[in-house]
Order: sequence, then C-alpha cells, then structure tokens
Amino acid sequence: MQEMWKTFFSSGPFIPHGHCYLWHTPLVWLHLASDSIIALAYFSIPITLVYFISKREDLPFNWIFALFGTFIVACGITHIFELWTLWHPTYWLSGTMKAITALISFATAILLVDLMPQALALPSPAQLESANRLLEAEIVDRQLAEAALKKAKEELEIRVEERTAELKSQTQQLEVTNRLLASEIVERQLAEAALKKSKEELEIRVEERTAELKSQTQQLEQALSELQQAQSKLIQSEKMSSLGQLVAGVAHEINNPINFIYANVTHAREYADSLLELVNIYQEQYPNPLPTLREKLQSVDLDFIIYDLPKILISMKNGAERILGIVKSLRIFSRHDEAEMKLADVHEGIDSTLMILQSRLNAKPGLAKIQVIKEYGNLPQIECYPGQLNQVFMNILANAIDALEEDSHSEGIAANEADRRLIKISTKVLESQVVEIRISNNGPEITESVRNQLFNPFFTTKPVGKGTGLGLSIGYQIITVRHKGELHCISAPGQGVEFIIKIPMRLQ
Repeated sequence: MQEMWKTFFSSGPFIPHGHCYLWHTPLVWLHLASDSIIALAYFSIPITLVYFISKREDLPFNWIFALFGTFIVACGITHIFELWTLWHPTYWLSGTMKAITALISFATAILLVDLMPQALALPSPAQLESANRLLEAEIVDRQLAEAALKKAKEELEIRVEERTAELKSQTQQLEVTNRLLASEIVERQLAEAALKKSKEELEIRVEERTAELKSQTQQLEQALSELQQAQSKLIQSEKMSSLGQLVAGVAHEINNPINFIYANVTHAREYADSLLELVNIYQEQYPNPLPTLREKLQSVDLDFIIYDLPKILISMKNGAERILGIVKSLRIFSRHDEAEMKLADVHEGIDSTLMILQSRLNAKPGLAKIQVIKEYGNLPQIECYPGQLNQVFMNILANAIDALEEDSHSEGIAANEADRRLIKISTKVLESQVVEIRISNNGPEITESVRNQLFNPFFTTKPVGKGTGLGLSIGYQIITVRHKGELHCISAPGQGVEFIIKIPMRLQ
C-alpha cells in the first residue's frame, strides 16, 4: 500500500511536461499564462455563484449551481496541475484529478438533463407579467365591490332604523293584545291540564299493549329465524349429499375401467418392445426380404411405427395416470364415507376442490386463465369434518371465480398477461395451535354494507336464479359452530377480497 501511494505522488521515470516544449521560453510562458488565467477565471466563477445563491434563496434548483461550482473548481485544479507538471512529472496525481473532474462533469450533465423538464416548466417573465395584470384587475374589482358593499351597508342601516321604529310601534300594540290573551291562556291551561291527564292514562294503556306486541314479535322472529336456519341446513345438506353421491358414483364408475387400462398399458408396452425387438433381429438376419414383404414394409412405414409406437404407449400411460389422479380427487372431495370427525389433511381437501373447479379456472374466449397461487405452510393433520370443510372451500372458491368472471365481463378484460386474474391460497399454523387458511382474489371490492350481511341466510348479490344465498351462511355455521373456529371477510378498494378461516387443530 505504501509503495502504491509513494508511486502515486512521485515523479517516477517520467520527464516534466516542459521537455515536450523543449523548454522554449516563449512557448512555456504562453502555456503558463494561459493556464494561470483560466484557473483564476474558474476559481472566480464559483465565488460569484455562491454569492448569487446566498442572495437569492428563493431560487428553485439552487443545488445545480453548487454542482456547477464544484465542476468549475475541479476544472481550475486540472489547469493548476497543467502548470505543476511543466516542472514536476506527477502524472498519476494529475490524471486522477482529471478523472475526478470527468466524473463530476458527467454527473452534472446527467442531472442537468433530468432537471431540464422541471426548468422548462417554470413560468416565463411574460406569464408572470400576465398573472400580475390579472391580479391588478382582480384588485380593482374587489375595490369596486367593497365600495358597493359599503354603500349597501349604509342603505341597510337606514332601513334598519326605519324598521326599528315600525317594530316599536307594533310592540306597543302587541302589549295591549298580550293582556287580552293572558286571560285566554289561563283558560287554555285549565283545558290542557285535563287533556294531559287523559293523555297519561292513554300512554299507560299504549305501553302495556306495546309490550305485549313486542313480546309476540320477538317470539315470531325467533321462530322465523329457527325455521330459516333449519330450511337452509336442510337444503344445503341435501344438495351436498346428492353432490357427494354423484361424485362418488362417477369416481367409482370411472375407476374400474381406467384401472384396467392403466394395468394393461404396461403389459402392452412390454409386448410392443418384444415385437419391435423381434422385428429388429429379423431385419438384421434378413436384410433383403422378399419383394412382397419389402412392398408391405414400405406401405406401412415400419421405421415411423418403430419410432412412434413407444411414444403412443407412454402418452396412454400418462393419460391414464392423469385420469386416476382426477378420480382420486373426486373421491377425496366427496368424502362420502367420512361424515364424522376424523384426522384429515387440509391441503388434500383444497387440492381436490381445485380439481373439481379446474374447468372453470381454464381460459375462455376473451378471458384469461384464472391463476391459482398456493403458499402452503407445514400443516399437520387436524381433527375436523372433512366433507363439511371441503364444502366451505367449494363455496368460497366458487364465489371467487364468479366474482372474477363478472368483473372481467363488466370491465371487458382481454386475455393477456397485463390483466391477470388471480386466486391466492395460503395456510399456516398460528402459535395458539390454530390453523389459518386465507383465500383471496383480485376481483372487485365488497362494500362494508354487503360484508355486514354476507353470512346471513338467503342473502346474495347474484342475479335471480344464479345463487341461493345459502353457501356462505352454511359455511359460516360449519366453521364457527361445528369446528369452533372463525370466518372473516376483509376487502378494500383495489385490494380484492380475502376470506380468513381459523380452526383449532384439535376439537374439544
């Protein structure tokens, strides 16, 4: 390090710059005088700029003057080094100063380009003069208005004095009338006392009757609420039972033939490999077949069959595996034989529900695909009612898809990357041994008035015939009553909608 600094400040093997001029006295004095005058000019300009900034504190962008001053001072120092290197060849030090000057000048140029639109936006003297003329005209208008207001005030005072005299005369007349009314008031007070007594007796009777009606109304409301809850539970239970049976039946009917296909694809692959191996051996042993056989080989394109047949069998196996995965998801979603509480995997239930809804998530003409983002935490199996929990996931995800579709149609969103429709699902375990499931979408906002009624039975914002208003109500009952958990909905403008489910890992 010391050697580097020593080399940096030393003259080294270099010769002074004056040798380039052959120490020709007029030429040396020419460069000496020129660089000295330039350096003095460069050092005097920043002083002028500093004085200008100190006197004009109202100037915008005063920092650019300071940056210009720094740049000019650096240029002056480079000319001082030009004088120094005439006799002392410390070219490393001189070159470093030029590099620093270059960086400062480059930064000043970049900042000046960025500052130019703001500087051009400053009002010109002509604009300021026009604004001043407008202000002077406004001042004249205000002065005229004040004069008119003063005149109106004087006229109003005269009218007030005249009106006061009139009121004084009328007051005297009213005093005479008041004395006549005093006697009438006494008579009316006696009548009002009798009326008040009758009114109190009537109010007592009305309160008694109101209490009776209120009690009857509360009983009717409670009965109606119980009836609505029973009806909603019955309808939803019947619907989910039918859906579960249908899904389980379809899964069972598909399972047997697809298992047969999947089990035999492997054997078919082995047989095909054996036949292809036999064909290869035959071609090696009999390279020149009979004309009839050669013609048949050319017509069936044996080389393409040997190349394509293994790929077809692999595709058939992959398709069978895909169908088996769908059947497994259908059976997991239906949970036809799991109506009671048991240990279950929440992620498995969510994935099976997404598999059922996959057709609605795919892209449609004019609409982009709904992308599902999963951020699963490390969840253990929890005690729950799996079928009912899947029912909650189905209702929330179906409503999210409906909201994204309606928002896309109303806004005319095209199927491109700039307008992505998203559903995000995240899970985690809270410190209180509670599982939190968040399902959000970037659809339209749900207003506070709608959120307050969101979990009420038969409440829906969908058109007539499209929704029953039971899904979220039943889901709320399943989470809060059956699983002793919580179900909340939050929404904000531009933030979409998010449902938060919290259920304990172990039910009491």
